[in-house]
Amino acid sequence: MNEKEILIQAISAVPNSELSTLSQSLTCEISAADLVCILGQRINILNACLEMLAGINEPYSGSIKYSDNLLDNSHDYLAICYIYHNSTLLSIMNGVDNVKAPALYHHLAPKNEIDREADILLAELEYEADHRVLPAFMNMLQKRHLLIVRAIMLKPRVLFIENPFMGLDSEQALIFGNYLAELVKKKNITVITSNANLGFVQSYADQIIYSSPAGIHVFKEKDDFFNHIQMTTT
Repeated sequence: MNEKEILIQAISAVPNSELSTLSQSLTCEISAADLVCILGQRINILNACLEMLAGINEPYSGSIKYSDNLLDNSHDYLAICYIYHNSTLLSIMNGVDNVKAPALYHHLAPKNEIDREADILLAELEYEADHRVLPAFMNMLQKRHLLIVRAIMLKPRVLFIENPFMGLDSEQALIFGNYLAELVKKKNITVITSNANLGFVQSYADQIIYSSPAGIHVFKEKDDFFNHIQMTTT
């Protein structure tokens, strides 16, 4: 069996956050087509880790290394996409136009190809939604779905998502969680989330990065993570 390509490597990297401490350094390897969940009680540190791994902010100390494929700018795609917890759709565009806007802006393909790709991607999640309405008339699940589709129209290899289940009810979270997992399995996109719910983590996570007052711990086995949580809370 071939080993997965390592896309991102953190080496004793400390998130550049005013509320983090020097003891909270991260050493990990993130591979292609992995689902990585960053967990902990302090949301600001979780998102600081996400931004550090995505290259948005430089680490306070240590280093982040990327594979040559992620650094190569010769391809007609954006290798890394980042969705903030407060990312929004453009209020003056309907859902379909929102999804296509960045791909059209970056001239990733002729318009008819972009139109066709948007239709295909939007149809991959089946639920009751009219994508021709403005965002003001959408529920949270639809908005989250369209933000993801808008990002993957750019054909990223790595997709960062802050707090993906914020504002979703339990049924919506199940639908959305399965959709995210399918992006990894069927599209070979590496998905890295912060503050995902434990049901999603237990079902789908390939790697768990857990921030605690004692430091940042990396788990490649879900059972090891849940055993650690149980031991530290009893």
